[in-house]
Amino acid sequence: MNKSELISEIAKVVASKQEAEQAFNAIFESIKQALAKGEEVRLTGFGSFKVNGRVVILC
Repeated sequence: MNKSELISEIAKVVASKQEAEQAFNAIFESIKQALAKGEEVRLTGFGSFKVNGRVVILC
């Protein structure tokens, strides 16, 4: 599944595809900001993100 397909799936439960894209972008921007601060992000049932040196690892 790519970004566009995920946005289409989100759009099925929100009012519009535009709102789905905004939600998607907000989620991943929040993840990026947390990683930039050195935090680990854990999304139960989805995965974990952490920075290991210069590489982001999805566990």
